[in-house]
This record gives sequence, structure tokens and C-alpha cells, in this order.
Amino acid sequence: MLGQRGSIHTIVFGLVLLFGFVAALGWPQYAKHREISRAKEALSSARNMAQAQSAYAAAHNGQYAADWAAIGLPLTCPQVTQNGVNVLECEFYDFYMQDGKVYAKHKNIAKWLTVDVATGQADCSHEEKSIAGSHICARVGV
Repeated sequence: MLGQRGSIHTIVFGLVLLFGFVAALGWPQYAKHREISRAKEALSSARNMAQAQSAYAAAHNGQYAADWAAIGLPLTCPQVTQNGVNVLECEFYDFYMQDGKVYAKHKNIAKWLTVDVATGQADCSHEEKSIAGSHICARVGV
């Protein structure tokens, strides 16, 4: 049965072709799920930062902490200063505070999350023509 010349090669080629087809269909869905998970994690981190900033402001006469290390959260991302703003540079998102809001800006997709420090209300925004941004914002649930 498999003794005929080239039949094993044909079977292996068919299996490789089948595996490639399944991977080609599944990879985009996996990538979408991964980006949505990262956005939910970034939103959770931004909410925690906003709560910590609110607590800091309550204890310091309404002044927010300029340094992220002062808010008392365990931060794993390095802090840098960009244009006079302290930014936490994480792997996929940059976090910064401006105008009483904590921003989580995606590094590659034109999308950002904001959390108002005073109210705790979250929002997801994206550039007008960003299909990936609109899809992620719709799935994050804010």
C-alpha cells in the first residue's frame, strides 16, 4: 500500500498543507484575542493607577503624584520622561497622566484608553479610520 514510489511524500505533503491551511485560518483570530486581552489588562492597570492617584490626591491636598513610584503600586515598567511628562513604558502600552486622566496608549495601534481619576470612568478611543482600534474598543467593554 505505502510501498509505491512517492506515496509517503504525498501523504506528508498533504498533512503539511492541511496544517498550514488550519494555521492560516486560526492565526488572525488568535491575534485578535491576544490584542483584546492586552487591552483589557491595560484598562485594568489604568484603573488601578487612577484609583491610586485619587487616594494620593486625597492625602496630599488634591495634588496628583508626578512620579509613578509615589502612588504606591508595584510597577514593573520603566519610567521615563517624554516632553515633561512621566511615562511608564510597558511592552505594549505607554501609561501617563494628563489633565486628571490616566492614559494607556497602544504602541502600534492608533488606540488609547483613558480613565478619569476623579470619577473612575473609563473610555476607549481610536483614530477615525482604525479598524483594529474600533474592533478592540468594541470588545473591551467601556
